[in-house]
Amino acid sequence: MQCCNRGPKVIYLDTSALVKRYVEERGSEIIHTFFEKEEGKFTAKIAYVEALAAFSRRRREGGISGNDYVSLCHLFESEWETYMDIVELTDEVLKATRRLIDSYPLRGLDAIHLASALLIRDKTREEITFICSDKNLLDAA
Repeated sequence: MQCCNRGPKVIYLDTSALVKRYVEERGSEIIHTFFEKEEGKFTAKIAYVEALAAFSRRRREGGISGNDYVSLCHLFESEWETYMDIVELTDEVLKATRRLIDSYPLRGLDAIHLASALLIRDKTREEITFICSDKNLLDAA
């Protein structure tokens, strides 16, 4: 997992980064550190279903037990709006995705994440640290 810059006032987490808060894997310690700080933490609304799908996949593949899955989903849902500022999927975000996919080799949902982060950057006028585990997405950021 990599970050685009250091010392953020605002951070944006794509789903791969957000999941690391709930499932211990490479890079989780960095995410835990960000959640201890007061900076604004943003993600796109689509991260909700993407994260739940990632947890479900881990359960199906035997990475977590059924009981752990239920606890994990409960914790995630209880923290969803408490710790995160959610970027809605608006027409403005969708229009920005078109420019991004024309310029970079991005998958659709990755383009939504990047467009959401750029929208937050423009609205807050703050530099954003974009956190993800996908090289193509990080390169585009």
